[in-house]
Amino acid sequence: MKVKLFLFLLLITVFVPHAFAAKPIPPSPIPNSVCIDAGHGGADSGTSNNDLIEKNVNLDVAILLETKLTGAGYKVFMTRRGDENLSNADRYNFCNDNRASILISIHHNGSSDTFVDFTSALYMKKSDVALANIVSNEVSNQLGITNHGISRFASGVLLKANMPATISEGFFLTSSNEYNLIKTSYRLDQEANALLSAIQTYFGK
Repeated sequence: MKVKLFLFLLLITVFVPHAFAAKPIPPSPIPNSVCIDAGHGGADSGTSNNDLIEKNVNLDVAILLETKLTGAGYKVFMTRRGDENLSNADRYNFCNDNRASILISIHHNGSSDTFVDFTSALYMKKSDVALANIVSNEVSNQLGITNHGISRFASGVLLKANMPATISEGFFLTSSNEYNLIKTSYRLDQEANALLSAIQTYFGK
């Protein structure tokens, strides 16, 4: 009987602490910091419209946004600055390691119908919802196109990010109207300004 009791106590000592051990708490985020992820890159080009390739448009908007955020006093981290192959893990690990407050992944939608055009934002975690809503609303309002709101999307970038995160689908790159606006006006700068406003609204500035 004493042997059985001893073995039982030994098992509790070995296994119980592991079973009830607290999950590690992520380090505190850097205040007013933004991780910008230019979607796609490298062999993953995304959608396209004639000479416009999504991976390049995403990066153009990301660089414009970085400049605007830096000028407004935010700390900015960029997952890529060139035409690089990045996995989802590369992206969320980079943002997590840099302890960003939020993550904005910049994408543009595609369709076989050149008349389709609207704004949307994707989320995964409950903590993503507020940011996704603000981004979708602000981009839609400033670009003057329909807002299709937010949708839950099983993206590793969103799921594994320690911080609130969203994928912004600013507009349809395959839209004939958007193509003309990009070629003849400051459409991408307009989008970057909308994302800046969304971030400022989110942080309460």
